[in-house]
Amino acid sequence: MKCIHVLLPILLLISSVLQAQEKPDRAFGDRLLLGVHYGFDEDYVDTRDNQYEVAHYTGFRAGVSINRHLYTGIQSRLVRARNFETPAQNFYMAGVWARWYFLHPARRESDNRLGIFLESGFMMGNYAFENRNDVQYYFERSGNWYIPTVFGAEYRVWRKLTLEAGMNLFYNNGGNWDQQGFGYLSAGVNWHW
Repeated sequence: MKCIHVLLPILLLISSVLQAQEKPDRAFGDRLLLGVHYGFDEDYVDTRDNQYEVAHYTGFRAGVSINRHLYTGIQSRLVRARNFETPAQNFYMAGVWARWYFLHPARRESDNRLGIFLESGFMMGNYAFENRNDVQYYFERSGNWYIPTVFGAEYRVWRKLTLEAGMNLFYNNGGNWDQQGFGYLSAGVNWHW
């Protein structure tokens, strides 16, 4: 009986994958997306030299198309952060993502060079901070979870290569936005293969 519970979902998945491969309008697994971006966030109290915080974010992603507008895959973020009292520290985040293209810039039949997307996912990592007197103090804490939301645009510069700009917002650990959320602007490159 347990075998039926396992085999039935596998058979349904295989049949849907085979159907998706036969129909060109579905595009399951038709395209691969590889991307990298860099983001920077700086804040300070009164003057830039007084009380400040600086964070650099480098993001990597790899994914596959589910249909013509939806991609999903894995991602990671490397974070280097410091403030006026603490030295620079390195942190990480990793997880899954899904991206919906309202306009797709790199489809074969598309005349658009501009693409617009919305992305979300789930990540875990060791990046944590405490907000004291309007300044973030960074520290390492394993098991932090994050829900990233990215709204962005891509511009096709070559047949498969796009430049990306995005607003990245991260909600984490179930606290309020002022204490637990953070965001940054990013610029990057994507390869649609």
